[in-house]
Amino acid sequence: MRHLLQTYFTYMKDPAAGVQRLLARRSFRQACLGYFVAALSWVLFFNIGDQLSVVALFFKLFFVFLAEITAGYFIAALCGLFLDLRRVKVSAAQLFVLIGSAGFIKAILIACALISAAFAPLHLGYMAPLILLVVLILQLGYLVMGLRYAWNVGTAEALGGWLFGCIPVLALFGVVGIFFIWFIVLLF
Repeated sequence: MRHLLQTYFTYMKDPAAGVQRLLARRSFRQACLGYFVAALSWVLFFNIGDQLSVVALFFKLFFVFLAEITAGYFIAALCGLFLDLRRVKVSAAQLFVLIGSAGFIKAILIACALISAAFAPLHLGYMAPLILLVVLILQLGYLVMGLRYAWNVGTAEALGGWLFGCIPVLALFGVVGIFFIWFIVLLF
């Protein structure tokens, strides 16, 4: 936890040094903590008022955590492939850690879910797509800046690398989700 806080404060003073410190450590625990925060954020954002049992909450949290790590793994691999094809020598492990650290940005979803639950009569849930879009743009901005600071690539090249990794993974998760829902409908 101490290294996480030191990295955060270093990043706040000098973002380039903070990203360099994060990537130099290549801490799998720190990346997993970021993926866990992202999973917790997703689960709480979409289920804050559903009166879930503890077992259902942990079940959802476990599967969303596995999905976050799996997506991070494939996005890091595909982004690394794209940048390697562009003659930028990157480390897939460092990209995996960078994506994991971007999961902390999704903690904004927890705050929005709590505000939405506190002010239920105002129907703040209608703002969910806008909130999701803002958080995903912030996360993409963090990842693009991380690539720029770590490997001195241009903004367009960094954005292309992340999109090259994200779009196939999102399509894959969409197809798997459709078949999973189809299976559940046929099962019941």
